[in-house]
Amino acid sequence: VHGLVWLGILAFLISGHGQIAAQTAAGDGSAPTTGPIATKDREAAANKVDGHLRVQAVQSPTELAVALAFLKCDAKNNLYFMTAPDGVRGIHKLNASGERIGLFLPDSPGVKIDFPQSFSITPDGYVYQLIHAHEATRYVFVYRPDGTLKSTISLQAGSAFDPHVLAVFPSGDFLVSGLEYAKGRDDPIMWPFSRIFSADGTVRRELKLRDDEQIHDLAAAGDPRVTPADRPSSNRAVSGGTAESGPDGNVYLMRRLSPAIIYAISPGGEVRRFTVDPGQPDLMPVGMHVGGDRIAVLFWHPQTGEETLKVIDLRGHQVASYEEPTVNGAGQLGLAFACYARNPDRFTFLETGNEHRLRLLTATPQ
Repeated sequence: VHGLVWLGILAFLISGHGQIAAQTAAGDGSAPTTGPIATKDREAAANKVDGHLRVQAVQSPTELAVALAFLKCDAKNNLYFMTAPDGVRGIHKLNASGERIGLFLPDSPGVKIDFPQSFSITPDGYVYQLIHAHEATRYVFVYRPDGTLKSTISLQAGSAFDPHVLAVFPSGDFLVSGLEYAKGRDDPIMWPFSRIFSADGTVRRELKLRDDEQIHDLAAAGDPRVTPADRPSSNRAVSGGTAESGPDGNVYLMRRLSPAIIYAISPGGEVRRFTVDPGQPDLMPVGMHVGGDRIAVLFWHPQTGEETLKVIDLRGHQVASYEEPTVNGAGQLGLAFACYARNPDRFTFLETGNEHRLRLLTATPQ
C-alpha cells in the first residue's frame, strides 16, 4: 500500500469476500435474494470501464506518512485523517497543498478516553467524533472548525454497544451504526445496530435494516469472510463499513460486502437500499465517499491487488467505472482513498513520498 499502514482499517487488507442479499441498483424494498446477481446486463454494466485516470502528486510540507485512519474531506476539499504517533491520537486537517491547517485533539475533563474512533464533518466545518471511554458510556465529541472542543454528548443507547461509524444530519441529529449483544437473549454473537440520536444523545429512532439478520448469521456461522477465527463476536461487514452525509440531507451507510450494500437513510428514518456490484465477487469495497450528487466506491482484490472505482448516483445507478492506472505493472493509487470531489471529478489518494512525507495523489478521468 505504498508503505502506508491504516489504523483501524486493517480488516480491509486481510479479509476475504462476503456475499449477501444482492438486489438491483435502485432498490425496491422486496425480499432479498442470496448471492450475486448474475444477469448479463448487470455483469456488462459492472465490468464496463469508462476511461482512464491521470494521476498528479503533491507532497505535504508538514505531514509524515505515519499510520492513518478514517480518511475524509469537507465541502471545501480539505483533507482530514486520524493519526496516533506514540499513542496520542488526533485528527489532522490539510488543505489541497498538503499543509496542515487544523488539529482536533480529544480531551474533555471528566471523560477518561480509551480511544477515539471515526468522525464526520458538517458542511460548516464542525467535526463529530465517536469516543470510546474507559467506562461503559460511549460519547460523541463535537469540535469547532478551529479544533477546539464545543461539546461532549453522552450516547444514551440503553444497552452496551460498540459503535463504529457515524454521520451527521443537517438538523444536528446523527446516525450511529455498530454492533451490540441481543437484549434478553443468550446470543454470544453481536448484532448490527443503527440508531438516529438527537443532539442531546437520546435515541430518536432505532432502525432495523434489511440485511441485519443475514449479516449476524454470517458471523454466527463463523464465515471467515466477515469474522476472524480469533474474534467470533466481531463482524467486518459492519466494523469495516463507513457512512457519509449527502447533499440531499440523507446519510449513506455502507456495509462491507460484495456487492457493497448502501442504505440511504433520511433524517426521519426512512431507508432506501441499493447495491454496488464490482463485477467480480472477490473484489471487496475498501472505501466510499460522497461527492456532490454522486458516490464513489473503491473495490480491491485481496489476492491480486486489483482495484476498481465505481461511481454511482444517489439512487444507486452506475455512472462510471475506472481501473487503477499502472506503470510497469505496479498500481499507482493504493488503498488510501481519501476524497471524491465533483466539477470536475477528482479522486484523492494518499501514499508515502520522499523522506517519509505524506504525498497526495489526485486522479482525474482522462
